[in-house]
Amino acid sequence: MPVQNNAPAVQQVCHAITRAVRDGRLAPGQRLTEAEFTQKLSVSRPTVREAFRQLCSNGLLLSEPHRGVSVRQLTRRELNDLFVIRATLEALAVRLAAPALQSTPAELIRIQDALDQAQRNADLTEMSRHNLAFHQLFAETSGNTLLQSLLHRLTNSVYWLQFRVLVADDKVLHSNSQHQEITAAILAGNAKTAADIMAAHIDQTRLLVQSLDDFYFAPPL
Repeated sequence: MPVQNNAPAVQQVCHAITRAVRDGRLAPGQRLTEAEFTQKLSVSRPTVREAFRQLCSNGLLLSEPHRGVSVRQLTRRELNDLFVIRATLEALAVRLAAPALQSTPAELIRIQDALDQAQRNADLTEMSRHNLAFHQLFAETSGNTLLQSLLHRLTNSVYWLQFRVLVADDKVLHSNSQHQEITAAILAGNAKTAADIMAAHIDQTRLLVQSLDDFYFAPPL
């Protein structure tokens, strides 16, 4: 997990840990120590401590008294509730972002082209990367900073589970048809249709995540 020198140190650590969770190198429930990341990333302990604090705040990590910091692991019920909320918020982001993306569609088209290329190449890693960019584009273009913050937190909470189920089962390649439908609806000026497809897209992911073995979930509360 190399640290980039052109970003503030705390954000460098946050990005490195987030990537490791998203890529499956850090799993739900796995313990993290300040010493480990101080050594891996060549940063100070206070820097790692602040990165842990920020990642706990946005839902990716969990800090428990006398147990330390770990990658947050959710119950099935928590994951289900999270996806229900996320579907509503992502649909809202699409509705809010649609006018701007229709009038200035270059970035949406670029990401969709990249998704299509990844699908043609059966490149699961690239598909996963551009899938994330696709969803982030709507939140970032929505003009609503609170919505963007909420979606960032929700996405962080399920990074690893999404990556695991989509990549392991190759389902991510088939999900691109819904991306194409969303893009086409936005370019045609049909914001409501695009939002409805996005909500269905997130719900499909919810069902895929729920199909995982109990191993991937925290015990019921």
